[in-house]
Amino acid sequence: MSAINLIIFDMDDVLCRYDFARRLSCLAELTGLQADFIDQAIFRSGFDDLGDRGRYTAEEYLQQFGAHLGVAVSWRDWLWARRQSITPDMDMLALVERLRTQVPVAMLTNNGPVLREGLAEVFPQAAELFGERAFFSCQLASSKEEPAIFHTVLEILDGQPDSTLFIDDAKTYIAAAQCAGLRTHHFSGINGLASALRSFNLSPD
Repeated sequence: MSAINLIIFDMDDVLCRYDFARRLSCLAELTGLQADFIDQAIFRSGFDDLGDRGRYTAEEYLQQFGAHLGVAVSWRDWLWARRQSITPDMDMLALVERLRTQVPVAMLTNNGPVLREGLAEVFPQAAELFGERAFFSCQLASSKEEPAIFHTVLEILDGQPDSTLFIDDAKTYIAAAQCAGLRTHHFSGINGLASALRSFNLSPD
């Protein structure tokens, strides 16, 4: 079995806890619209997915975001609502800090251009930990549902599938990574991850 030479982490619900309902509530507060309407217009309509896949620049995305709602939302307000929806997992962030002294680490998240450009404001700990190794699906014009996105990241990082460990809480993305040949861990908590890391001869402590 090949040694692990690269670890790629998901963001939401791995490095931080993501409260989608809280995000909708914040957007409702900002716009005066109902949360269910926002959910349908932005998220269930498929518009946000197009943003995640790189269809829009950050400016185009925000313009279309407002057009879908019928209410303009500023850059500052969009980032505020996103920031309010996450709680950094300090134990996980500390674990990543320890791991990156043993092996290169990266982050791969299905998210769009506004969060990519505003990561340091929304989740400064992740921005500091990963730097240019924080990859967003929008910049790769793809999604973690597609095995090809993993090959693209590995090409950028000069990594090999069989020596790369991908960690995500979503089974769909784990399956895509496995199709791309990566080693995987389906995240359900830090204790299970620590045990998996030890099985790969990595020290989580």
